[in-house]
Amino acid sequence: MCVIINNLVMYFDELEDHRDNRGFRHELTNSIVMTIYGVLCGNYDAENIAFFLKLNEKHFEKLLKLEHGVPSADTLLRIYAAIDPTKFMDIFSLWVKDIVSEKLKDNHDLKVIPIDGKAIKSATDKINGGNVPYVVSAFLNDLGISIGQVKVPDKSNEITAIPELLDLLDIKDCIITIDAIGTQTNIAKKIIDKGGHYCLTIKENHKSLFYDIDDYFKFALEDKEELATLKKYVNNDSGHGRYERREVYVTDNISFINDLDKWKNLTTIALVRSYREINGNVSIKDKYYILDLYITAKDVYSITRNHWQIENNLHWILDVHFKEDSSKIKAGNSISNLSLIRKICYNLVKLDDSFGKISFKKKLMMYNHDLNNLNKLIFEITPSV
Repeated sequence: MCVIINNLVMYFDELEDHRDNRGFRHELTNSIVMTIYGVLCGNYDAENIAFFLKLNEKHFEKLLKLEHGVPSADTLLRIYAAIDPTKFMDIFSLWVKDIVSEKLKDNHDLKVIPIDGKAIKSATDKINGGNVPYVVSAFLNDLGISIGQVKVPDKSNEITAIPELLDLLDIKDCIITIDAIGTQTNIAKKIIDKGGHYCLTIKENHKSLFYDIDDYFKFALEDKEELATLKKYVNNDSGHGRYERREVYVTDNISFINDLDKWKNLTTIALVRSYREINGNVSIKDKYYILDLYITAKDVYSITRNHWQIENNLHWILDVHFKEDSSKIKAGNSISNLSLIRKICYNLVKLDDSFGKISFKKKLMMYNHDLNNLNKLIFEITPSV
């Protein structure tokens, strides 16, 4: 049985239009919808999107019952500079929440949500110290979709953005994974207070905790009795002249940690040791993690490996297929709003199974080949179960 959730366009109807209403000719919802068409058909800046819309003006006039044709590039830029990014994010979150509720309603396992920041390098503000804007995003591994974002002026502000992002998300019964920059006591506390769990990377920015964990594992791996108490999991992988081995060691014997009381519900520490051999060159890398869960070494392996889905899937596709890193648009709220448009496009493609199992790139080719495929995607079939 196929259950259709409210189509995407219905959510946009709730977005307030902050433009001066004297004489504007293009409805906000229609303009957003046409932008999504433009991006999914390979157009990544306002000028090219507007040109694409003009080429397909008859299609959109019929589809959206347009009275004044399609918007110009200048109109699109004014629209995305004026939209309140917080309200736009609220609508995105509601759409995603409905998707998750429907698609994972029978899945009661803990869900993994990586959080990570991504630069938009071409939008560097040369006037204000050359800051490179960052968008801190959350990703739901179970569905492979983006579920939220907060824009910050530069990478150093990720620490302040993560609590703000957590406030936007429903993280109950979810495991939040964050790289070392976001490993902060207040962030761990907020995750627990919101009903979630954490798996946080520990590096030398927390010297006392890092060296306590580092000293312990160096001792434990050399002491036969202590080594026997550790949970252990090993994964081997090879191919194309490469060999990788990952050893995971986990313990909940953590009474020796001096800063234990600073980290809410800290229960477990883990070491992931990675061996990599490429063409005879061997490298060994250790990473430490803290968790609030009693957990197996195999689960730690899975959680820490899956953290990089946000980088290898979402961020990679945003740059390679949607050219986000090349975007120079930065007026008003444009960076946040157009980043969210790209994430809407990403989610739509990831959720579209109407062509069977084909690649992300081939789906984009199908949309560009026939706009009717996009009509179905946006107005009819996605998301469905």
